[in-house]
Amino acid sequence: MKKNSLACLIPLAALCLAGCIRPEVVEIKPNETAFLIQMDGNSKTQKAFMSEEYLSENKVASKRVVIPYVGVPGGGFTQKVLAAKLITVDRTPVTREWTRSEKTGTSSSNQAISVESRESIDFTVGVVMTASVPEQTAAKFLYHYAGTPLSTIADTNIRGYVQAALSREFGARELDAARKDKAAIFLKVYEETKAAFSAKGISIDNLGYSEGMTYADPAIQKSINETFEASMAVQKAEQKVKEAYQLRLAAEEFVKAKEASIAKIDLDIRQLQAQAQMESVRKWDGRLPANIVPQGSGLLFGLDKVNAK
Repeated sequence: MKKNSLACLIPLAALCLAGCIRPEVVEIKPNETAFLIQMDGNSKTQKAFMSEEYLSENKVASKRVVIPYVGVPGGGFTQKVLAAKLITVDRTPVTREWTRSEKTGTSSSNQAISVESRESIDFTVGVVMTASVPEQTAAKFLYHYAGTPLSTIADTNIRGYVQAALSREFGARELDAARKDKAAIFLKVYEETKAAFSAKGISIDNLGYSEGMTYADPAIQKSINETFEASMAVQKAEQKVKEAYQLRLAAEEFVKAKEASIAKIDLDIRQLQAQAQMESVRKWDGRLPANIVPQGSGLLFGLDKVNAK
């Protein structure tokens, strides 16, 4: 008798509790896109449930949603449940730095991408990437990833795609070519990654390299450094030769300029002397200064007497 009385009280208590439940109010943040999914519907709605088209049609435009409770019969009494489910997509951009260094990377562990050249020389490269979910493709993102956060997708799907693409490109090149083509390789991988994840509602805002190429064998790096230093020494020597040659040409030009300047000065002096002589000739009246040849001197051959007449 006591057991049956208790059994009768449970449904009554449940009904009372359910009847007192207020509608659920959910506020949508500015960085979120929400979709209101009805929990009940006809067969046509159920057939298209969670398709990309269905999600687009059920995107919420408002920033506050009120979800009522409805009664669902079962277990001998009516249970109150939410009439719909609100699913949100966080569109906040996610940035990842997959590097070796704990000081630069997103994680303190070594997350650099491991690849190898055509000669099977192992090395790692750092990668920096930023992804986001645009408002207009939120339904596509939700359809493909069913509510998985973008941060998780970045560390799994996007990283895996980048790993495969970089391995393919570096693996098709000799080490020397790989070093020279690094920028072009990353640009190509960026374009491919952007196209691949755009089809799934994700925007790859940027993707590039970080840090340098770090080789698994330290001897390779040492050899590269020594080769580089030798090359720099040759370049410096060639530069000094060029500078010496330029100095020689400048000195030769200076000597030529000096000789030309002296010749010009000498010519200017001769011209001035000639002009002075011409001026003197124009002003001469035929008489010589008295203090040089006195009148009546035989040196004048009688010219002074002719002039006197």
